[in-house]
Amino acid sequence: MVETYFLLSVIVFFVLAFAIRNIRTYMSTKQSIKGQSAKLTLSIVISTCIYLLLILRLLFPIPGLFLEFDVAYASYLKYAGFILILIGFIVGVLALVAMKNSWRVGIKHNQKTDLVTSGVYRISRNPYFFSYDVLVLGFLLVFPSVVLGVLYLLLVIIFHLMILEEEQYLERVHGKGYSDYKQRVGRYITFLKKGI
Repeated sequence: MVETYFLLSVIVFFVLAFAIRNIRTYMSTKQSIKGQSAKLTLSIVISTCIYLLLILRLLFPIPGLFLEFDVAYASYLKYAGFILILIGFIVGVLALVAMKNSWRVGIKHNQKTDLVTSGVYRISRNPYFFSYDVLVLGFLLVFPSVVLGVLYLLLVIIFHLMILEEEQYLERVHGKGYSDYKQRVGRYITFLKKGI
């Protein structure tokens, strides 16, 4: 039961943190912060499906409901999942806080924002995307499911395509500042100045 409360709390707080960041940025800038693209829309739809699937699984714990498979023999996977969920949650919140008024959902071509390179952005150029990937991977380890696995894989691919598009945009807008930043910090995470 404690596990269920923990997992539900993470989902609720992660969604609330995202919503609060969106509202605060909108209130500060008085401008729409949501870009328009098919990839963004698809990522929102898939994310919503993942959240709904997880909430349903937590509220109605019927094993096999979403084509889950049993890994009871590998309980360490479940514990690794909890650790990844916690890491993903913390990194995501740190990313939202660090962005301040530069936060945007997708690319807003008509708005120039500051290039954020401080806080968690010193170790990842895309910590929010990274945190989301880690968070959902953690849930996948806790609830191994074919449906969740397929949705996760699609989301990772879409996020990667969005990141590539955003990198081109940031290169155009911030020029050398972004190029230098790219040299120092990895796309997803930086280990000893060698990013991946």
